[in-house]
Amino acid sequence: MDAITVARIGRAHGLTGELLVRPETDDGPDVFVPGRRFVVRFGESDEKDEALTLEASRPHKGGFLLRFAEVCDREGARRLLGADLTLPPGELRPLDEGEFFLHDLVGLDIVEAEGGRRLGTISDVYDAGGQLLASTDIEGRECLFPVRRETIRRIDMQAGRIEVSLPPGLLEL
Repeated sequence: MDAITVARIGRAHGLTGELLVRPETDDGPDVFVPGRRFVVRFGESDEKDEALTLEASRPHKGGFLLRFAEVCDREGARRLLGADLTLPPGELRPLDEGEFFLHDLVGLDIVEAEGGRRLGTISDVYDAGGQLLASTDIEGRECLFPVRRETIRRIDMQAGRIEVSLPPGLLEL
């Protein structure tokens, strides 16, 4: 992988180009350090990726307020809304045992912990306002389940599977 998403740009803050970002890392204070260069990825947009240099960072309402050298006003900040901030993997600390990047879950087979029935494959992971949700297709419809300790019993990256214990009826919603 050439880059890892560490935050999604949520909204402009104030008039001087600050941005409120939702981190996709537990290491925000160590990642959002002045002087660090991020690559902004616009996803499906026609915008080209661009590099930004972080000038200042501070925690704010569950995220971080960031100010970049290249963004000097509200309009410049608004142009970046919805984009991802990325870093090369070598700039992040090595993962501890049992830790993973959210994008590593995509493509894993979902298996019931009790009984071993295969439910599908994780197609995406969403941050739904502080709750992580994994998405899979079951019988032609998208089903979501929470990614948290109570639901995930085991993640086996080597075998390419995640064992889950879902509340009864969750996949029928």
